[in-house]
Amino acid sequence: MSLMKKSIRISGLLFLIFINLFLFSCATTVNVNLTRPAQLDLNGARTIAVLPFKPYYYYKEYETSLGTEILINTFYQIFKIKDADEQLIIDSLYSQIEHGLINSPYIKLVSSDSVEKALRKGSLNPADVYLTGEVSYFSVNDRKYDERKLVRAASGDRAAEYQIVHYWKREVDFNFRYQIVDSSNDKVIAVNEYRCSDSSYRYEYKGDLPSAYSIIESYIRNCSKKILKELQPYTVTKSITLLECKTKDKALKDRMKAADELAENAMLAKASDEFQKIYKETGLVEAGYNAAILQEAMGNLSKAEKMMTEVYNANPDSRVGKGLADIQYEINQANRLKKQINETEKTGEDLEGIDDSDDLDLDF
Repeated sequence: MSLMKKSIRISGLLFLIFINLFLFSCATTVNVNLTRPAQLDLNGARTIAVLPFKPYYYYKEYETSLGTEILINTFYQIFKIKDADEQLIIDSLYSQIEHGLINSPYIKLVSSDSVEKALRKGSLNPADVYLTGEVSYFSVNDRKYDERKLVRAASGDRAAEYQIVHYWKREVDFNFRYQIVDSSNDKVIAVNEYRCSDSSYRYEYKGDLPSAYSIIESYIRNCSKKILKELQPYTVTKSITLLECKTKDKALKDRMKAADELAENAMLAKASDEFQKIYKETGLVEAGYNAAILQEAMGNLSKAEKMMTEVYNANPDSRVGKGLADIQYEINQANRLKKQINETEKTGEDLEGIDDSDDLDLDF
């Protein structure tokens, strides 16, 4: 009976801890979609070509070095890939990158065939930049493991009985080196390498092991996403959390709660105005912070910076300092994005599908 009571007490304690965690984590959060600049500056490139990727056999055989020499012509070879899994991995990575670029409003994808044809004829190159890549390492190892498994526990004079169980695991290692090249002068803009390593679950029979591609499929998706973020602007979802009110003044708490509810219902402008009124009347730091941070959420970055700076100067609170630093980071990101788009537009006609007013309403 005492054990049951003890169990009930523990359960009750865990429930109270859960409730407290829930109460402390109920701060209002606003999610906003932001367009980030490409991680690489492509010097205003409007067009890009993805050249065929070299398999590991060619990398080993010819010991090519992407970082020191540009051998564009070698990337037009028809590579014979001996391993079906490596073929699938390369094809998947290539198609995912191309698919991401085809759908991009920021840069136009041109086929590698058209680039090869232009180079052969000596005509104008249709690609401003190239993406070239090669598999720098690929390994698939099937390992057999032995494990001693207890069949029957020891009892009295009888010794424990064990059985040796065999099982298999497939281990995959894949490294992909790639570079982005400016076609106008063959200058290497960037050289990077993506590495992944993983293994399957264990299987009783070797024939049941999954394919190497299925083991690292998620890594291949991550690799393509990483490369696409380097080549073009991309969208992220950012969570902006409001500060909770610590005052004991019930009337003030009610006003803060009402402003919070406006923010929760996506009425950000009204919520910011209400928080700003509270701050002006009471000097409550949390109200001033929330008013400014909601301006950030709406994309009014210069206004947000001005408001947060005023709050920080009056109340050098570390939370306000972090909020100000975050706003200034967003301003830097927005300026870089504008610069990239402006450079692209200077190299030719405006890119189809880009509307500065959609993502760049920054109130500068």
